[in-house]
Amino acid sequence: MTPTSVLSAELFPDCDDRPALAAAPLRPGFDRRDLSLYDDPSWDLGPAVFRENARRCHVTVHFGSIADPALAEVMRAYLYARLNIDLPGYRPRLPPACVRQEFNRARRFFEFVRTELGACDIARIDHRVLDRYAKSLRSRGLRPIIATQLLEIVFDLYAYRDHLGRARLRFEPWPGRSPSLVAGYRWTRGENRTPRIPEQIITPLLAWSLRYVSTFASDIFAARAELTSLEAHRNALLAEDAALSFRQRRARQRDRLAAFFDECRRAGRGVPIWTTAHNGVVRRDPATGAVTCISLDLT
Repeated sequence: MTPTSVLSAELFPDCDDRPALAAAPLRPGFDRRDLSLYDDPSWDLGPAVFRENARRCHVTVHFGSIADPALAEVMRAYLYARLNIDLPGYRPRLPPACVRQEFNRARRFFEFVRTELGACDIARIDHRVLDRYAKSLRSRGLRPIIATQLLEIVFDLYAYRDHLGRARLRFEPWPGRSPSLVAGYRWTRGENRTPRIPEQIITPLLAWSLRYVSTFASDIFAARAELTSLEAHRNALLAEDAALSFRQRRARQRDRLAAFFDECRRAGRGVPIWTTAHNGVVRRDPATGAVTCISLDLT
């Protein structure tokens, strides 16, 4: 038995208590026992996404948006396999931050199957259905790279067949061909015809690139060390404030900000602000009436 086969849906007849993420590393403070479960109407994969700027809608899957229970069932099985099964030499586990994109691609294929067969029944798919799907992508004028990504779902249903239960594809799609070839990519022999970057552009570009190593490296490392120190100080302050009430935290934050402004004033330094009034609010000098765009006057 392979290590990944223990995650197979067929080995878990009672799937209610399986976490949607069985192996992905989690952010500090999250317990795997508190994660979304396989049969939950929605999967929140945010605890396994380390990007601070990831949008919540991109790391959440809402199966309730799928009216057809059969389609929802194959979507669950497919996404669970992609998130938790590593197929060496074929595909690694799907990063949780990419789940929404994979959801949309898979749903497109499963809805096509339902339209063609009258039901989302993977067992009834044959080569003719797959050919019609590939033709439908090409007829829409999709770029080959986009069509390739949509066709990869079909190949996955066969590659993950040991982990998909009733959602598996029982035959190899387009034997001997890759998704890119089915999508319409054509390799032609010949030299790369992309124009060279002109010498007058690449020469100064390379010169400045080398200066980042030869001249600016010490400043870059110093800035990185300073930022690390500031982040550690910020985290320490947040930890101190965690036990306080909201009103107390806000008061302490205002005091720190006032102290920072006082320190800048003593040092004769300004405070950077937005260079454009993107929200329509500007600051005017009380004496001259001029708009202050570069820094606040703390004198």
